[in-house]
Amino acid sequence: MWQALWSQIMDLTLVVVLLRFMTPILLSALGGLISEIAGVINIGLEGLMLISAFASIAVGSATGSWVLGTLAGVAASVIICYGMGFFSIKLKVDIIIAGFAVNIFGSGFTIFMMSRIYGAAGNYSPSGLKNIPAVNIPFIQQIPVLGKLLSGHSLMVWLALIAVIFCMLMIYRTPYGVHLRSVGEAPEAAKSLGIPVNRIQYSALAWSGVFAGLAGAYLSMGMTSMFVKDMTAGTGFLALAVVLLGNRNPVGILFGSVLFGLASAVTTLVQTTPGSPIPSQFIQMIPYVVTIIALVFFAVRKKRRRMALAQG
Repeated sequence: MWQALWSQIMDLTLVVVLLRFMTPILLSALGGLISEIAGVINIGLEGLMLISAFASIAVGSATGSWVLGTLAGVAASVIICYGMGFFSIKLKVDIIIAGFAVNIFGSGFTIFMMSRIYGAAGNYSPSGLKNIPAVNIPFIQQIPVLGKLLSGHSLMVWLALIAVIFCMLMIYRTPYGVHLRSVGEAPEAAKSLGIPVNRIQYSALAWSGVFAGLAGAYLSMGMTSMFVKDMTAGTGFLALAVVLLGNRNPVGILFGSVLFGLASAVTTLVQTTPGSPIPSQFIQMIPYVVTIIALVFFAVRKKRRRMALAQG
């Protein structure tokens, strides 16, 4: 068993699986980061990803276009985020309650729609669905090691990595990013300076919806070619943990996503390796154990920082 697992690591299978699992975590965590910076933390990422995954595969299978399917998933996620904004910003409903409502709604709504439209209970797998394409880089894909590292990955993997750079520039190099941080840190002071606080928070939630929508589309049209009941399987909550660990920085979000993606990749490889002596229930615990350890580390680090500030 261990020899087979080691061979998968050496032939870079672990890297390929890592990138697959990292991508939806990274995308949704970047969305959660933007809304968290603006002071409207979005804990509805799980529900948003489910809704966008269903909308993507529904439109993608109906039109035969992965582009339209992806756009439909993003649009559905953004609309839900604007709804969250209406309740939390306009009607002053607690944003945490609104996020929980989205998670519950996303699970129930997608199951209901799958049953009503396709007559399916557990999963919907359309025939002839065009998935989000893989990017094969000429010349590089023929190089033994480098080819497997850089070529043949889904387009969404590259978009996720580009999104890290985009978020770095937007948050820390643009006037809009200054407004985002000002609204999140001191909304009253920002309002006194003429910054439209509500509009900035709505836009932050919209960005959150865009990235969660891309993550959901990738789940149903990139990683798989189907929609499965509750297929996110806690990915949105892992993304929330990454937001906490990322230290309000897209690069920190990237490293956190790699950590959780690696935990999920190892879980998958161990489960699929023949002759594994470890019970599957223990293997499935790995990503969540890593989450708990990471959150404990975050809490200890934050406490030490507060103590250092108090002593200084």
